[in-house]
Amino acid sequence: MKKIAVICLAAMMLSTAACGSKEAPGQTTQPTQDAFAQTTAADTAPTEETTTVEVESTEAETTAETTTQPQTPSSTEDIVELFNESANKIKADASAVTKNYEKRIVNKDRLVVPAGLQSTADTMIATFMKDDTDPIVYTGKDAIKENFIVPGQSYVSKLDPSYVSKATCTDKGDTYEIYLKLNGQTSPTAGLGIGAVCDVIEAGEVAEKAPFVEKFTTEYYNCEITATVDKETDRVTHIVYSTPLTLNITVNMFGTHDLVIGFTFIKDYDVKY
Repeated sequence: MKKIAVICLAAMMLSTAACGSKEAPGQTTQPTQDAFAQTTAADTAPTEETTTVEVESTEAETTAETTTQPQTPSSTEDIVELFNESANKIKADASAVTKNYEKRIVNKDRLVVPAGLQSTADTMIATFMKDDTDPIVYTGKDAIKENFIVPGQSYVSKLDPSYVSKATCTDKGDTYEIYLKLNGQTSPTAGLGIGAVCDVIEAGEVAEKAPFVEKFTTEYYNCEITATVDKETDRVTHIVYSTPLTLNITVNMFGTHDLVIGFTFIKDYDVKY
């Protein structure tokens, strides 16, 4: 995983240096009216029976409109339910998922390195934190399962409403736009909390690949998801993840060093069925 490689390289470079010195409007139509009114006595004085038929017809049309037009979800629970159902259709039904780009932003206000190592840290960040600008296309269920969020899992989201701080669903005509903002969480794991809907870095992964890391915790905060859902099929066609996090690392390599690194990862996807 590229994120794990970045973390390991950061820890190794910083430790070595110390030794030697992560939305479409609808359309409306204006009704038209007849230019001329009919003036015959029959038209101006409809019978009681005719009037009754017209009223019944109007009531039937109103009822039909009410039953065929779904209500836009408004509660957090209903919005999360719609998101989970529509997002999970990606791994069940999608023929291709395109990662349009991935941005990696360093949060300077959450960057703490040992004294005298700022220049080394800046060089490392400039080298390894470059954005992915070329689209990557994943086709077939296996490739989508392994590479799309949540990586390696058969689902896209098992999000629980209790982990959501804000949820909105906007009717865009043929689509819904769902926006979710998640509560903060320390060291989430895949399948639980934020890890049930986002790609998270786990301490076990880092320890396996970098045994010189003595302590490792993550703090995820203000994570956001924006998804476009086709109303006719209830399928997600476009989705963007933004996951800010802070890494707190203690490494033991030619001495013990405490590092704090803040990242924001932004991933943008299109989905075809």
